[in-house]
Amino acid sequence: MAFHPQTYTGLEELGRVALSPHFFFREFLYSEVAAHYGVKNIPSDCDLAIEAGRGLSQNLLEPLNATFGRVVVRSGYRSRELNDLCNQKKHNCGSSESNRARH
Repeated sequence: MAFHPQTYTGLEELGRVALSPHFFFREFLYSEVAAHYGVKNIPSDCDLAIEAGRGLSQNLLEPLNATFGRVVVRSGYRSRELNDLCNQKKHNCGSSESNRARH
């Protein structure tokens, strides 16, 4: 399924994508920095971000959840635009160039 949210409803649908039994994509999209500055934190390639999120959730987060109890994701994705803003404001973020293609 190809996701390219252009509306609030589309973004809501993207957030409801189940990555694994206990994790949804919306957990990865939330960012306090984005909320503070009013910047959208939407992947340019939603399908790739979902695939990467599923791999992380199924292979790492679910086993951690089963072993230690509830794991809470607090921002697991940062768009290039948001990451660049974080760097500009010196908010302790890795540069977009150093993190390129490491979703």
